Amino acid sequence: MKVKHYFLWGKMFGMLLTAGLLSFASCAEGVDDEYWSSNVKNVQLESPTIDNTCFSTIANADGTESVKLAWKAIAGAGGYHCVIDIVDDPANPENVVDSILDRPSLVFEKKEDTNYSVSLQTLGNDKLNNKGATSAFNFAYSTMIAAVTIPDGSDIAEFIKANFTPSEEEQAFELVAGGSYTMNGTVDFDLSLMTIRGNKINRPTVTLNGGAGFITQAGLKIKFINFDCTNLTSTGFLTLSSNPSESISIESLGFKADGANQSGYVVMDPVIISDCMFKNLPNAILYGNKKNWSLWDFRITECIVQMNNTGSNPFIHLQGASNGAIKNMTMKNSTFFNLVANKNAYFIRYSNASNSQPKKLFGNGNATITHTWSDCTLFKTFTGKDFANNTTQQNTATYYMDRMVFYDVYRLYQYLHNNCKRYCNNCTMHYDEASPQSNDTGGRKDTNGNPFTVLEDPGFDLSQIHELDFSQPNGGVNFKANGAISSQAGDPRWR
Repeated sequence: MKVKHYFLWGKMFGMLLTAGLLSFASCAEGVDDEYWSSNVKNVQLESPTIDNTCFSTIANADGTESVKLAWKAIAGAGGYHCVIDIVDDPANPENVVDSILDRPSLVFEKKEDTNYSVSLQTLGNDKLNNKGATSAFNFAYSTMIAAVTIPDGSDIAEFIKANFTPSEEEQAFELVAGGSYTMNGTVDFDLSLMTIRGNKINRPTVTLNGGAGFITQAGLKIKFINFDCTNLTSTGFLTLSSNPSESISIESLGFKADGANQSGYVVMDPVIISDCMFKNLPNAILYGNKKNWSLWDFRITECIVQMNNTGSNPFIHLQGASNGAIKNMTMKNSTFFNLVANKNAYFIRYSNASNSQPKKLFGNGNATITHTWSDCTLFKTFTGKDFANNTTQQNTATYYMDRMVFYDVYRLYQYLHNNCKRYCNNCTMHYDEASPQSNDTGGRKDTNGNPFTVLEDPGFDLSQIHELDFSQPNGGVNFKANGAISSQAGDPRWR
């Protein structure tokens, strides 16, 4: 949201003086007293100098974050002109702040993985006969962590292995805009918190071959990359470690002392896949490696995932152990589709329904599970197996589904179990190759008495649904819906 404020320097001087002094938190050592005095007169003023220490993050009550920019006051100034633009696409800057300020600080919305251009210029003070700065101070600010760039054309597995050092601090590798890469092996990040990112304006492409993939037992963010999985044979694109560390065991994390009764491991930091496209994914996007793994926070947002899954491996595959679950899951603004009808795979599969209860894994103080789905389109995922298998049936699980479009999705109600809290709004279901299920379209109701979905044909142009082509916008596919409800639901790309 653009900020455009104009503060008067006159009548509100006293009040703003107090507020400015109380709220001021700068990269400098406090406020220069001369800023508010008349001792500095008849001079040419200079613009403030800023650096990364002048920026701090503010956590808001609604869960969002803001950035506070604060600088050392310029004595005798008449105010400041601050302009902040988002410059992820330098040819098309997006202005978010254009403000005249009477204090040396400003707060603006923080966006993840965003590059900003900041311009700050001191204004003159006619009463003191001080002239404003002749030029602004310009600074490039980014909410991205510093990254090691992987050269275009590299095998990213080989490069990361050669340049990765385990650390307790988050690290990042960055692929060049529009680059073309291969990945012919695995990369194991173990307990290191990692980010792998491309470019949000011009995504690079990674071709995965054979048993390639990422392995972790810590937080991992994968963003702004196209993945060609046509030649991929590994069970999971992202696999949880086969050698879990005791440092993140249910016992070591204190969950067992709080009432958990299982032995397993929990990835506590977020695992996020965002703004990516996947072509011909043959198996799971997340694989638990038949170990007792749980995740605290798993998210897929702003993605298009095109599968070519003819086998029995679930999309989210935590099956094969004795316990495990995802505590908080977010699926948002994404499309998931399979090219073929598949009656052998579940979309989500855990190992054991009883042992996926949150109390058994996370203890009494964390005995809830929340899964949030919003604005997603699902097509043929999958046509003959329950949408979910072995997920908890306890009332400590809460599921939100808003503006979802389902097409040939089988037995959604086996995910939205009777005892769970379920809130479904403006969701539709259509059957073509899958067998219709009345429980999904009114036979069973959510916690507020609404049907899980409304039976409605979205009217997809099936000729527009095919293997992704990364050279085309949105992979060259189109899931535009024409139904009264579905046209206002599903992945926003298609509205």
